[in-house]
Amino acid sequence: MISKPAGERYFLKSKRLGFRCWTREDLPLARELWGDIEVTRYFGGPFSGEEIARRLETEILRMESFQFQYWPIHLLALEDGIPELGFHLRPKYWGRGLAPEAARAVIDLAFGTIGAKGLSAGHHPQNLASKKVIEKLGFRYTHDEYFETLGMDIPYYLLAKTENALPSERAGTGLESELQDAD
Repeated sequence: MISKPAGERYFLKSKRLGFRCWTREDLPLARELWGDIEVTRYFGGPFSGEEIARRLETEILRMESFQFQYWPIHLLALEDGIPELGFHLRPKYWGRGLAPEAARAVIDLAFGTIGAKGLSAGHHPQNLASKKVIEKLGFRYTHDEYFETLGMDIPYYLLAKTENALPSERAGTGLESELQDAD
């Protein structure tokens, strides 16, 4: 039976790809994939929302019955080796140090496990709390970039692996309290 190791998202990895099983929570991903004419033109698509939901259910049942399906695969790191870090928290969780804590864990994973060369991060120009967290984590402003969803330029930052020790390696340096204050 296919199962993923405890604490892992993927049951199979290659150098650049992670394989996992479809779940019912993947409907938005399934819509993006099977609703795209370029992806589906050779096997009958694009498909309607209803057809996509049925196709997703079929894949889940195939896995349950046969331990095989058209698994979703994901890049473990972006092609340029610079994944983007971001966080969204509901207001009741703001000011509790959760964003920097999550970011430190992701930075450790990106640099220590995945082997990323760096991480990028951006924020809405008016979101000064996010700016403060990003800067306190050691990211350096690099440029403004057009963000289509917002229809505006947003500032982008870079954290290069060579510029920064892993957050877990900085324990006891006093940075923890600074990051707590930034959130």
